[in-house]
Amino acid sequence: MARRSALIKVVIGLAAAGLLAVLFLRSAQSAREAPFTVERGDLTPWTLVLEPDALGSWLALRPPAELAPPVGRQIFARGGQSVHYPNPAAMPLVLQTEFDRALAGTLMPDLVMNLARAAGLESAAFAPRCMGYRRISEPGATRGVYFMVFDAAAFGRFRQQVSEELGRAGGNASLFDPAALSPVLVVAALDENFSRWMPLRADRDADCVAPIEVR
Repeated sequence: MARRSALIKVVIGLAAAGLLAVLFLRSAQSAREAPFTVERGDLTPWTLVLEPDALGSWLALRPPAELAPPVGRQIFARGGQSVHYPNPAAMPLVLQTEFDRALAGTLMPDLVMNLARAAGLESAAFAPRCMGYRRISEPGATRGVYFMVFDAAAFGRFRQQVSEELGRAGGNASLFDPAALSPVLVVAALDENFSRWMPLRADRDADCVAPIEVR
């Protein structure tokens, strides 16, 4: 009888522990899926920058300095993980590797900058759609990156125009894939090697973990 009573207590204890674990996981999942928030005034203006950065950009768009830090703090508050932030945050338009492989010697930097301006990148209103997250487990380490995914027709228009101009100039347009990059802003990662995630082509169905609300 004593043995049976002890067994019942063990079963009840295990059931209670299992219930707590389920509730904890549901709470954590709910916290991860809660909307991130950004201020409307922090979404403009963006600035074209032609210089290297931590993401391996050759040409990039930099958002207002006030946009990325609050989002990074929200990521840290939700996950409790030690994360690193690119400084400054930027949206790559053309990677250095893309320029070296396809554009160098064919398209002059001034021409590419003019294409970016003509596409309306500096004046465009980018609409944030979701927070994306990718995770890769490697022997002895786990890599992860958080990035804001935007609706930005001007982004795709610019990269398509670069490809077309490359062909008109006699370059090998097949060396430049307009769809290889998406309009994303990397805001945090589990390590400081941000360029390893580039080129980043976002898949909303697979990458998005939470919506973004503009206040």
